[in-house]
Amino acid sequence: MAAETALLSVSEKEKDKDNESPEESASFLSNLFFCWLIKPIYKGSRNPLTEDDVFPIRSKWRSEYLKKRWEEEWGRSLDDFNKRKADGKLKGDEKAKKESDDLPSIILPLLRMFRWKILSVTGMRFIADFVHFANPIMLKLLIDFVSDDNSPIAYGVAIAIGMFALSEIRSLLFNHFFTVMITTSVQVQSVLTNAVYAKALRLSSSARNSKTVGAIVNLMAIDIEKICQVMPITQHYWSSPLQLTIAMGLLWWTIGPSAIAGIVVMLLMVPVNYFSSVRIKNWQIKQMKVKDERTKICNEVLNGSKLIKLYAWEEAFEEKINTLREQEVQFLRRIGLLGRIVDAGNAAAPFVVAVASFSLFVLSDDSHVLTPQIAFVCLTIFNQIRQPMRIVAMLINMTVQAIVSNKRLKEFMSAEERLGIDFETPVEDKALEMRDASWSWKAGQTDLTQLSFSGRTGSLTAIVGAVGSGKSSLLASLIGEMELQQGSVALTGRIAYVPQQAWLINGTVRENVLFGREYNENLYNQITTACELLADFFILPYGDATPVGENGVSLSGGQKARVGLARALYQECDIYLLDDPLSAVDAHVGEAIYEQVLGRDGLLRNRTRLLVTHGLQYTKEADNILVLIDGTIIQQGSYDELEMAPGVFRDLLTEISREETHPSGSSSSDENSEDEKTEVMSSSRRSEGSRRSAREKQNKQLSLPSKNFETVEDGKVKMDVWCSLIRAATLRYCIPFIAFFIAHFAFQVARNLWLSNWSDASSKNSETEKDKVGKRLGVYTALGLMEVTSICGAFHFLVLACQQASLNLHGPMLRAILRAPMHFFDTTPIGRILNRLSRELDVIDVMIPINVRQLVNNMLQVVAIIIVISYSTPLFIAAIIPLAALYFFLLKLYIPTARQLRRLESTARSPILSIFAESIHGVTSIRAYDKIDSSCASFFIHVDKLSRTKYFLMVVNRWLAIYLELFGNFVVLFAALFAVISSRFLSASPGLIGLSVSYALTITEMMNMAIRMLSEMETNAVSVERVQEYTKTEGEAPWKSPLPPPDEWPVKPSIDCNELSIRYREGLPLVLRGLDARIKAGEKVAIVGRTGSGKSSLTLALFRMVEPAEGSITIDGLDTSRIGLHELRRKLAIIPQEPVLFSGSLRFNLDPFSEFSDEQLWKTLELCQLKDFVSSSPGQLSFPIAEGGKNISVGQKQLLCLARVLLRKAKVLILDEATASVDVLTDSLVQSVVREEFREATVIAIAHRLNTVAGYDRIMVLEKGRIVEFDTPSALLSDRNSRYSRMLEKSKKAENRRK
Repeated sequence: MAAETALLSVSEKEKDKDNESPEESASFLSNLFFCWLIKPIYKGSRNPLTEDDVFPIRSKWRSEYLKKRWEEEWGRSLDDFNKRKADGKLKGDEKAKKESDDLPSIILPLLRMFRWKILSVTGMRFIADFVHFANPIMLKLLIDFVSDDNSPIAYGVAIAIGMFALSEIRSLLFNHFFTVMITTSVQVQSVLTNAVYAKALRLSSSARNSKTVGAIVNLMAIDIEKICQVMPITQHYWSSPLQLTIAMGLLWWTIGPSAIAGIVVMLLMVPVNYFSSVRIKNWQIKQMKVKDERTKICNEVLNGSKLIKLYAWEEAFEEKINTLREQEVQFLRRIGLLGRIVDAGNAAAPFVVAVASFSLFVLSDDSHVLTPQIAFVCLTIFNQIRQPMRIVAMLINMTVQAIVSNKRLKEFMSAEERLGIDFETPVEDKALEMRDASWSWKAGQTDLTQLSFSGRTGSLTAIVGAVGSGKSSLLASLIGEMELQQGSVALTGRIAYVPQQAWLINGTVRENVLFGREYNENLYNQITTACELLADFFILPYGDATPVGENGVSLSGGQKARVGLARALYQECDIYLLDDPLSAVDAHVGEAIYEQVLGRDGLLRNRTRLLVTHGLQYTKEADNILVLIDGTIIQQGSYDELEMAPGVFRDLLTEISREETHPSGSSSSDENSEDEKTEVMSSSRRSEGSRRSAREKQNKQLSLPSKNFETVEDGKVKMDVWCSLIRAATLRYCIPFIAFFIAHFAFQVARNLWLSNWSDASSKNSETEKDKVGKRLGVYTALGLMEVTSICGAFHFLVLACQQASLNLHGPMLRAILRAPMHFFDTTPIGRILNRLSRELDVIDVMIPINVRQLVNNMLQVVAIIIVISYSTPLFIAAIIPLAALYFFLLKLYIPTARQLRRLESTARSPILSIFAESIHGVTSIRAYDKIDSSCASFFIHVDKLSRTKYFLMVVNRWLAIYLELFGNFVVLFAALFAVISSRFLSASPGLIGLSVSYALTITEMMNMAIRMLSEMETNAVSVERVQEYTKTEGEAPWKSPLPPPDEWPVKPSIDCNELSIRYREGLPLVLRGLDARIKAGEKVAIVGRTGSGKSSLTLALFRMVEPAEGSITIDGLDTSRIGLHELRRKLAIIPQEPVLFSGSLRFNLDPFSEFSDEQLWKTLELCQLKDFVSSSPGQLSFPIAEGGKNISVGQKQLLCLARVLLRKAKVLILDEATASVDVLTDSLVQSVVREEFREATVIAIAHRLNTVAGYDRIMVLEKGRIVEFDTPSALLSDRNSRYSRMLEKSKKAENRRK
């Protein structure tokens, strides 16, 4: 990570120098009108923008600077909280102490960080609001001019120019205010993203157990986004009330006390908005909990995709995820319907205010006449309060979401952190010492009890015990993952930690070994040689520069374990904590690594070593052996002492001796199957490794594989994407939605034309009109009610359409992902898929409904405005064509640029989620190696890439707004000028002119919003495009075939491989080459061979996880390629090398389809010796398995995998190094259960240990994807030159050397 950070930092600095933002050197006028953006926008309209075209952000916007500021301000908040907490404790106020609402807010530190920046533009907003309401006064002056035939025409022109100038001043002030606010939101996102990542790396073990990966990913993907969305509009908390107050004041100035009716209506909307927001907030909280659960399960499914496919469990998980998605959409539907009802109320508020005000005005006094001056000044005011009313509704909705997100974030940010241990200094030559130490994973329990042992410098301490006895917990305690309850620990020096299940970063093999340290060729070659990695470098396509993929998918289990061990050695620490690293490697390789690394002459001979192991052969040279049972040391001493003393250790040795009496069981896999090759390698490894390294350094620039970057679409969003969105929403909802919206605007225009006619008639003949007031008011009200009814209908169908689209887009994508072949998961980072299942779906759920509503609303509003102005002042038609051409030109420039920037933003977001999920899984290793700071530094670079792309997109939006509003202000100018001309030369009535100009004053905002929404709709449609991309993922073969095999198939489970050749995907070399073999029904076959020989590939071929390139596999006479995948896979069973469990009940993990009774489950658990554990667990069969099964040991997980296959009762069983992570007794149990329960079944075993293939009928030796030997153990052993004999001899020699 440190290496990646250094390289990225250098490249960023060079790029910054060459690609400095023109904003830095722009002139005042250029910044005022965003002219500095014209060149990149023009470039983006001609060719798709790339990451290199995005300008760097300023130094004070970078993560490194912002992190320091955040830590200062958040530290202040935490100090205040701790002080209040202490005071509450003194007062005994326990309830207040427990309330999550009392936790320090995320918002306040952010406001303190950016307060001066926010305050600096408050004045701009204040002036812009007052200028905005100068136009109704100017409109009154214009109508007065039209009504007075004696006024000079120059006065009318001056009014028109004044209206244009005021509108443009307001536009410039508002857009520059908003630019500052959106840059603040980008900084806020950067701050919170980095803060959540850093916090995730520092959580205590108990806090981590309460926070699932899905929930933490949602914090970053969803909750931070909610906070950032509300940041640019925070000043509306005072601005919108100010605008409404000014509007009500102007209304009072226009119609006097009659304005009270309008004020009362506005006040009545406040409680409606408040109570609806409370209800929405409660639903939002529930919806986010369901979303967390769904994201968590999606994450587990993606991580366990291989096992799900092997067990044919896709349908069970698809149903489970879809059920959660339906619950989530139900909450979204409730939120949407209530929110749209409130929106309809807010949209209707100006009309209701108008009806109430006009009714009171004309009915309160006979002398009150509704003249054009009064009617259209009021109408302009009513139109101008639409925006603050809409903003208030949006602000309440977004504030509710931000409050929910703030609560979730502050609970996470205030969670308990790992405090570490205050180690004492060991005495004399001891490197570590524990004295009566008791440890716990969480408060209220004790997991390790009164441990006492010591290790001198350079000693080897072996830790043994049964599955679940606490061996891994003992190592975890020494790296600070557990809480020390009592006793003391003395330790000195740096610690290196090798976990039981290797964790690798998504980089090259070399980057994983170096893990941030500088490359030292001699040290590197020495370590990779000792860890038996050089032979792998020759096999891997790019040597040690081969990318390992996410979770190390491109490496075998043994290779991952050895890379993890090499990483620990390269750190050159003082104390090494090794959690059974040799269990995943072949027996011979384990012996070699032990001698070269851990033994008396190994690389670590002078370092203190604690080795957890199930291989008792590795304990003979140990200075001290600890035997654990139930978290307690029951025996300790040297090998000779424990061998003589009665107890658990001697029982384990007895079991090994008993199994070794079977000569046929002395089989072993071999890393180097030929003596000659081994001798050549041993004499030339260093020099060859050095030569290879030098050659790679020269040639890798040409030959290195390109990193798996996410493809970015370019050009327009394809018509197919729009059609798929409409199909997903269904026409039965879309058509009524459009129809109701059109009706809404038709009634609105009719109502305002009626008002124009009414005001003209009143000004000409006020006495006659007095008798018609009731009729005029009744028609006006009726049209308004129809308008409100239409908008309610439109919003109702919009919610139904959008929720239907959410379900219809998610379902096919999930189905396509689950049906994708394994190479899709091997080559696609999980964060990239999670981005589709979280962030992109959130855009579809939340943003697209808003975009659709505002786009249709604003487009129809613009059409209505143009119709009304053209009807009122026909001269305006002459200005429509040039203005339309200008708008079209702007769109041609803007939309391609914005669309591509949105794609780049989505692409920049995926690595953040991938690295985040990867780091959470490897947090124990990151903390053990003290790499938190370097991991954060590497993460900063990716966050800054996202920030600069997002900032660029936002300022491009501001550029559009500046010029759209400029053109809109010209519409106001032309409408006013033509009104002046029409009044003098075409005898236009004051009522029509008032209607025309009042509508023209709204066109700036409406046209701006319409085009911005059109652009946002297209940029957000990229989310639909990205979802559709995965929906079209090429699937594996059908799950079911037209002619399924009989239910009793296979009757005689013989397996025939006929010239079988396979490759993992197109373009890669064959991994199996022309295999010809027949395995008889009921035969037990062991497969051995070095890493990369094709052992696991053959098992994958049996399950059709990889399809044959040539040849076929036949089971009981039936070609497996002719039947459905589920029909095949449900007839086979496998115990995988790496056990995988899913969050949910223990029952669900054993039987996701609920096919078996409780009695059958208990019987199976008893066979696996898990009955006592389950019966003593809370909930028993309903015992909740934590995410990834982290609340049980690896050995217990392996036994649960055994229980799965016992339930399935398949006639073909594959053991893929199934007992690598269990002790000798558990291994013996598994072998005996397999022998007993699968007597009639065909069993194929891949194993490392000598005793695990005891009693097998034949042994298959693979080399380079070919069968080189396949015979009975006795036949192979009788030929002393056979590869099997030589590897066995080699293993025995290694064992004897250590005896």
